Amino acid sequence: MKYDLAIIGAGPGGYVSAIRAGQLGMKTIIIDKQYVGGMCLNWGCIPTKALLESAKLYNRILTAEDFGITGIDPKALKYDWPKAKTRAQSVVSKLTKGIEYLWKKNNVEFLKGEAKLLSAHEIEVDNRVIQAENIIISTGSKPRKLEGIAPELIIELERMFDLDALPKKPLIIGMGPVALETVEFYRMLGIPATLLVPGDNLLPGLDPYITSYVNKKLKKAKIPVIYSQDFVIEGKICKVGDKEIAFDQIVNANWRTAILPEMNPLPELENGFIKVNNVYQTNVPNIYAVGDVNGESYLAHAASAQGLVVINHFKGVEPEGNKVIPINIYAVPEIAQIGLTEPELVEQGIDFKISEFSLSANGKALAEGNAEGFVRILSEKKYGEVLGVQIVASDATDMISEAGALMQIEGTVYELANTVHAHPTVSEALMEAGFDWLGEPIHKG
Repeated sequence: MKYDLAIIGAGPGGYVSAIRAGQLGMKTIIIDKQYVGGMCLNWGCIPTKALLESAKLYNRILTAEDFGITGIDPKALKYDWPKAKTRAQSVVSKLTKGIEYLWKKNNVEFLKGEAKLLSAHEIEVDNRVIQAENIIISTGSKPRKLEGIAPELIIELERMFDLDALPKKPLIIGMGPVALETVEFYRMLGIPATLLVPGDNLLPGLDPYITSYVNKKLKKAKIPVIYSQDFVIEGKICKVGDKEIAFDQIVNANWRTAILPEMNPLPELENGFIKVNNVYQTNVPNIYAVGDVNGESYLAHAASAQGLVVINHFKGVEPEGNKVIPINIYAVPEIAQIGLTEPELVEQGIDFKISEFSLSANGKALAEGNAEGFVRILSEKKYGEVLGVQIVASDATDMISEAGALMQIEGTVYELANTVHAHPTVSEALMEAGFDWLGEPIHKG
């Protein structure tokens, strides 16, 4: 059977592309060897955030007495790992059923099986050959393997939900948001974890101001963080120079590598990822690649946005320009960043100004007991166009969308400062940072 579009990989890039293509009347099939919703929905974004929420609540209850709630014995409090897993998996089940419903509603066919690209227009799945006018590869990525370490010592994130119990003294090897979120998860549960960063930067791509804040926070929390690419694992001991770190299991939160299906013709690769142009088209004209597999971003929402660009391209609608993509980290408090960083502005020779507002002066944050954090805005000096925003707050990952909407329309600090924000809300900090840029802060001494 011939299709207008065949999609390999049912993660956020693939399933969103399929829904939009179906809505536009394209005969569409989506193929995945394992998951509806891909890594993000089944063992990444969604279930891990559900587990983090369980850990946050556990950690929050320990401070109940500060809020006037008595009768809770902290020593009797326990974290039930099996129940936390069950809750997370119930969230996953609800969302996967929702995706399947939307596929069915929009006449998208789902085929479970391993896809092999036979030609520019042919895909083989379990001895069935599918013909398609266009093909989207959206097979994602996974943490790079930790070489030279006994497999039984390693917890791959994909297998985390198979654990009967959590490790008692984990060693987390990796970098980026996943590594930080993982060590935060164990910290909130009171499990002593060590973070080994195989490089010199825990959070590549984030503004050094944010990285500095995180490093100070980890130090204050007494979480051991070691930066080194030269380490040796001997039994259950990790040796880094003259340091020896005892552990019971290693969590692989390494930087990611593309998951590539078997392909012939093979689209051109760059650093192990599929090379694409501004509409995510490969060097094979009718084959596109969206999401992690093209190496442009590891973020689920970026994959979905790229998929929509491709479908629009099929219908003759070309992208207006690069969208600003937020980076979210679900730590405590949350961290979010969008737009250019301070070093990038310096490198581009842009004359800019920084304004900031601390949550220690925000009424809602104080009332909630979440006054740690800040809003930081980087704006072009002459006209005040907002070029970058960084937020540390309990709901930073939600608040960053206001900054994204403003930057999408090339908004300025004047517009931000003059937008009435409801009181009391943590988002008032964005308005206050706008006023700070103007030299007229309302609630800043």
